[in-house]
This record gives sequence, C-alpha cells and structure tokens, in this order.
Amino acid sequence: MQGGKKSSKSRFLPTLKRRSKTPAPKKALNTDPPVKPFRVLSYNIHQGLTVAKRKLSLALLKDAIKSLDVDLVLLQEVAGVEGGKKTKSRELAVQTSFQLEALADDMWPYYAYGRNSVFSGGFHGNAILSAWPIQHYSNIDISITKRGLVRRGILHAELDVVGTGQTLHVLATHFGLLQAERQRQLRRLVEYVSKNIPPNAPVILGGDFNDWRETISGRLSKTVGFREAFLESGARHARTFPSGFPVLKLDRIYFRHLNLKDVEKVSGRPWLFLSDHLPLVAEFDFEK
Repeated sequence: MQGGKKSSKSRFLPTLKRRSKTPAPKKALNTDPPVKPFRVLSYNIHQGLTVAKRKLSLALLKDAIKSLDVDLVLLQEVAGVEGGKKTKSRELAVQTSFQLEALADDMWPYYAYGRNSVFSGGFHGNAILSAWPIQHYSNIDISITKRGLVRRGILHAELDVVGTGQTLHVLATHFGLLQAERQRQLRRLVEYVSKNIPPNAPVILGGDFNDWRETISGRLSKTVGFREAFLESGARHARTFPSGFPVLKLDRIYFRHLNLKDVEKVSGRPWLFLSDHLPLVAEFDFEK
C-alpha cells in the first residue's frame, strides 16, 4: 500500500477476511471543499504508457486530468516506476510510488494507493486522489490464486465530506480478463460492500471492469443497489477501449445514495494517445 509513505508491511494487503483500516497521509494544505455538485473521474492510465507503449510524460497526463476540473480521481494501473520501466533492483522499485507522487496535486491533496500486481522491476495498482480528507483506506485482495493471472484489488477510501458531516465511501478497482475470474471477483466485491459499508451511506465505485459481455451492472443493481451512471442517464454503457477506436465497454462508474447530475466519456485530443482507455467523468450531488 502506498500513500506517500514507505511501508514495511507485506506487499500484498489483507484479504476480505482480514480487513485493515489504515489512516491516510495528509499534506499540510488548507483547501476549500469542492463546490457541490462534485465531479468524479475514472481512468485506466496504462502504467503511464501511450497507446504505442511509449513512455508518457506524467506532467502531460496530470495537466490533462486537471483540465477536467474533477474533485475525485479514481485511477487504475498506476505504476511504481515511470512508464513501467524495469530497474535493476526489484525491491527498490516496489518501494517507490513515483507515478502517484507525480500525479498528486494541490487540487487533490489527499490520496490513497493499493498495490496489486508486482512484476520484474516494479508494480502497479489502484489509486484515489481526493479534494476531501481521507479518514481511512483499505486495499482488499480479490486475486484469483491461479498461476498466470494478474493480482487484483479493491481500494476502499472513506472520505470526510467537509461541511456536511457525511462520509463518502469511494471504491476503485480493476477486474480480471477472464469471465470466470470476473465472476468470482464480483462476488467478493458484493460480499465486501454488504459487510463493510452501511446500506444508507453514499458510495461511488469506479474502475476498469473488463466487462465486455455487460453482465456486471445488473448483478450490482440487484445485490447492493449500485446504479451505473450511463445506464441511469438513459444511455448505454460507454465504449472506452481501445481509445483510438473504442469498441469495448470496459470502464464504469457506479453509485448509490447520490444524485447523478451528468456523465460523459472524454474523447478527442490528447486522450486518444494518453492511454489505451478513454476516461469517464460523472457529476453528482448528495441526496437531501
């Protein structure tokens, strides 16, 4: 787990049965709470690599995200080394949250990170950047322990919504490539939400679900009452992959006990080459 501090804990964090709450690091900044309604971004940044798998300037990526004027940023495939570049020392790489630190900004002074997949010379995982203080965060291992499968996780942050007295639960995840793998990960997600998030609490869930068969939204609606932003707006799931000619509907933003104001798929330049996915942005207000 990374959050601006090095950790001496195991590189893979607790599973569903061993949930831990970790106080989130805070930067000493005085920031005003975001004006309601608030905006949420979900984006798979492809480990900081362009569509052509060339190393991307993180400053360019950061400026592009800032231009969307979002209050919460949910990222997938945030790598521990720039552009996924391999280093001589694997241990050095797994202790360096370079991309997270490079993308953090005064707009989002609070952040949480969950390391999932460790590879030769580095690692990647999910990240949450927030304009609101993060009270606690946990990284839940939902990996399927089968050789050759990438480790997956759910990053859960509890946000203190300044001035409202409410706690906003934010979940960022990245599901597997295989249908059977995704089904088991979905069951773990539903189990976790049911046991650890109050049923009347506002929740946002975003990520890359690799759900090209479009089966997850119905299950989440029936089991935990999550609504998908595009479906709720009367549209279909957004086509987000590949970014240059999007065909597959892989990325989603779900919510519960919030009012959806707007939702959009961000396309055009520079998003066509920043990653192999297109980002999603949704705008919400709190229920009265």
